[in-house]
Amino acid sequence: MKALALVVVLGSCLPGTSQSQEPDTAALGPRLSLETVVARTLAYSPAVAGAQGAVRDAAALRRVTLGAYLPSVALNSSAGWTDQSLATAGVTSLTQPGTVNAYGAGLAAAVDVFTGGRRGAQRSQAEAIGLAADAGLVQQRYATILLARQSYFDVLRAHQLVRVAAEFVTQAELGLGYARDRLAAGTATRADVLLAELSLSTARRQQLAARDTLSTTSAALGRLVGANGPVDADSLTTLEPEPLALGDSGVLALAPAAAPAVAQAQALANAGAAAVRASETQYVPTISLGAGYNWSNDGRVTGALRSGWIVAFTTSFPLFNGFVREASVTQAKVAVDVATATSADTKRFVRAEAQRLLGRLHVAEQDITLTRDAVRLAGEDLRVIQARYRAGIATILDVLTSQAALIQAELDLVSARFTYQVARASLEALLGREL
Repeated sequence: MKALALVVVLGSCLPGTSQSQEPDTAALGPRLSLETVVARTLAYSPAVAGAQGAVRDAAALRRVTLGAYLPSVALNSSAGWTDQSLATAGVTSLTQPGTVNAYGAGLAAAVDVFTGGRRGAQRSQAEAIGLAADAGLVQQRYATILLARQSYFDVLRAHQLVRVAAEFVTQAELGLGYARDRLAAGTATRADVLLAELSLSTARRQQLAARDTLSTTSAALGRLVGANGPVDADSLTTLEPEPLALGDSGVLALAPAAAPAVAQAQALANAGAAAVRASETQYVPTISLGAGYNWSNDGRVTGALRSGWIVAFTTSFPLFNGFVREASVTQAKVAVDVATATSADTKRFVRAEAQRLLGRLHVAEQDITLTRDAVRLAGEDLRVIQARYRAGIATILDVLTSQAALIQAELDLVSARFTYQVARASLEALLGREL
């Protein structure tokens, strides 16, 4: 990190320096805009696919709870053959040899007419789980968008590092030329040349590190967007701060009320409460009504269907089942207690995180202004020191120190700009909306 700290945008503020050329990026693959990167990351993200699957599962659960109000319908059929001797009616000593067959079919339907409120509680639970899945999908989408933006900004930062590394090499070569000229004129020592050569060696090492960073970040971006190789990032028009759609008070009020994480936690707490009500219905009987009709040849095979109507009215109520009911109720209550505490803690966390990100955003805004001035002052200082060195009234150490100060100021400016962009994207991911 310290090596990369010196590789920043020097631009054209250094005297005697031509505009640096963009390095060859043919090996980095196609250049994608930020919008394309976000869209492709969402399309290829396993986490988003999982969240979408949870939404589909919740929809299926809703249908199941709705189906509990409808009768279940079944089609039955049977066929059998036997060659066992069957006693003829009224004659116990004679038997009727041969094969006897029986076949038939039936249609039956059954529905619970009373469940003690279990179906209603299960339906409420399914609705709450569906809301939690919807909120989870929104949260995951914005988390994935944040990841895409961070990777995109990493590539842009790496491009700046590479570009600045080339400028740093150029400046080091220029300084080495100054030192050699002064050595030839007898106004400098061999130590000046050695220090200039060391500075050039350091600049070249940092150029290699910057190129490696660009290669690594472009490969990571390619993985996110579903490419089989590295992907480059198309530069943005500006990285300067822009006003938020909401003020600080609006953000702080919206965060604990409408953030996807809060909505998901509250929905899970509601689902837990409904699960408690559903488990408590085990203490009341379940009453069911069933009806059906069978068609058969009335064969005398044991267990064969018999023609006619069947109507059944049944009641089920386990008097004792080994404390299974009590255990299920206790587990449901424990789960809802945990979910309720989690929901309350999530609100506090989101409020605190919104406050932290707002503070980080405002600090980055002020830091951009301050570091921009620092870059201007450090550039002017370097020009003065270089002129003094050529005139023989400054040392090579003065030049290197001034150059390092400018490099650090440029690094601070780049860091502040990207810190602002990441903080803004993080705040949008927290709130689940564009700002």
